[in-house]
Amino acid sequence: MTNYPKLYLGIDNCFAIKRWVEPETWIPLLKEIGVNYAEASFDNEIDFLYSPQWYINDWFDRLTAAEEKYDFKVKSFYSGYQTYRTAGLAHPNPQMANNLVDNFFLPVLNKIKQRHCSIGFSVHTYPENVLQNPEKFYKVQKEVWDRYAKLVNYSKSHGNTPICVEQMYTPAQSPWTIKSNINFIRYVYALNKGPIYTTIDVGHVVGQRKHRFPAKSEIIDALAKQIKSNDLVIWLGGNETYQLWDELLYNNDTLEEKAKKIMISMVKYPYLFSNNTDDCNPYKWLEELACYSPLMHLQQTNGISAPHAPFSKENNEKGIINGKEFLEAIKKAYDKHEKQPLENMPPIVDEIYLNFELFFPSTEPSRVVIEQMKETVAFWREFIPKDGLTVDELLAKL
Repeated sequence: MTNYPKLYLGIDNCFAIKRWVEPETWIPLLKEIGVNYAEASFDNEIDFLYSPQWYINDWFDRLTAAEEKYDFKVKSFYSGYQTYRTAGLAHPNPQMANNLVDNFFLPVLNKIKQRHCSIGFSVHTYPENVLQNPEKFYKVQKEVWDRYAKLVNYSKSHGNTPICVEQMYTPAQSPWTIKSNINFIRYVYALNKGPIYTTIDVGHVVGQRKHRFPAKSEIIDALAKQIKSNDLVIWLGGNETYQLWDELLYNNDTLEEKAKKIMISMVKYPYLFSNNTDDCNPYKWLEELACYSPLMHLQQTNGISAPHAPFSKENNEKGIINGKEFLEAIKKAYDKHEKQPLENMPPIVDEIYLNFELFFPSTEPSRVVIEQMKETVAFWREFIPKDGLTVDELLAKL
């Protein structure tokens, strides 16, 4: 019998940045909007990189008091732009990367170890010179993965806080494909049997479409088009391949011969390409990895951009994220695991917190923000009317 996960709706309080900046203000607001759980963004006035210890201690005391007052719970914490906009754990200076581990991650894990919550990050980006050198890329990638493994190992003996790494959508922020996420999770788990998980963001499938590995016929068509119009319309990956393309464009080789040489060059950089059309489909991500995603980020998207848009009536008419299809994909993941589980992976999760990660322009009136947040929650309550029900129970109600 398949053990399906319990689902809970929550909100990442990034929407409240510079508007509702204290637990005493955003917690009652979230209750009013219609949720009982939150994901706290470090961007919303609790960044460990610049906050003094006295403030951090006071903030957590106030958080606990507000949770008790409003019967509310912060179930996860997530890194924000402060660390996102750096090379982070892939910094070219290893001392800087290790400093981030010692002076950001470990203090955070220490502080939340008794809260029975999860934590998630998006804190590494591979610089261009690393991406253009396969040998260097794999070396740096191993160093990054080893740093994550260190965090997992530390967490095992300091509260056992589940750690998630958010799935992104560019080669510079690998793991960014289904396969690379599985490899990453499997690698970390093999080192010390400490699990690391992913955070599936349903909008983070937009870049994979731009970075597909093209078929030979697509390369031939692109060559012919550029010869005719000087318009390069295809992703080639490494700079070496682009240089080869320029050299071959007007030589005497046939288009077939040119395409073969281009493909030989491209395969040297497999990490710069999404693997297939599944990587461009949010529901395929769910079918393959929902079992390993205790935190998920929800946003409405048209599949072309990731605006972190609310689930308003207008956005839903153009968007590709549908509640029923979303739930069905999660159920498929657990059915698939029951029949044929992935080997050498950590335990599957039995609870999934679905957090709305929505961004609003600073010019948007606060009342409009609140209205759209309420509309978002109301839309999803049609599919998840009660927190803590399993995905099969929820589907049976539809």
